[in-house]
Amino acid sequence: MNGFERRKEQKKESIRQAALELFKLHGFEKVSINDIAQKAGVSHVTIYNHFGTKEELVREVIKRLLLALLEKYRTIIKGEETFPEKLEVIVFDKTEIASQYQGELLQSAARGDPAIQHFIDSLWQKEITQLTLDFIEEGQRLGYINQKLSRKAILAYFDILRKGMFASSGLSANTARNVRFVRDLISLIHYGLEGKQHSNHTTRRKAKPQFVHDSGQDR
Repeated sequence: MNGFERRKEQKKESIRQAALELFKLHGFEKVSINDIAQKAGVSHVTIYNHFGTKEELVREVIKRLLLALLEKYRTIIKGEETFPEKLEVIVFDKTEIASQYQGELLQSAARGDPAIQHFIDSLWQKEITQLTLDFIEEGQRLGYINQKLSRKAILAYFDILRKGMFASSGLSANTARNVRFVRDLISLIHYGLEGKQHSNHTTRRKAKPQFVHDSGQDR
């Protein structure tokens, strides 16, 4: 990369970062190109020259954000925390994201733009599915997930959660405000409606496995 290309990429990155910060606070719809230009210290013409349209800038920012989130979750899943701790961190992180971007990231931006939806679906197939399988394998190995359940069924379950967790703006707002509500969701994911637990402290380190089933014995 020569000096001109480097300066061009640096300017594009400053525009992306300015857009991301504004989108995070105000959502995608309310932020204008002029707002982004002012924060990035460039002219609105410069933004159009680099990205073409606001919609294309939004797409690029969302794609970079999703890739960063993927790496964040990869680090969490590969980390040293217990399985319940990892699950809670991931769920709470999703609620924090829902409270940002005015809920538009997980709703209108993702569902309303075919290009973004295609990117998400491709990312799910190529990266997230394997990461989820690794997480499931860990949970089954440690006894936190029923070892009799097929991974195909569990993957389908997580996919349903992915699509439905923030399907409504009311649910997004509720999870952002209500810590107890989020903990109840985590308990449902972890223990189901039956609610069998060995302890009320689901995230305590070195917690004993919950769902190990002896051969031929049902829960």
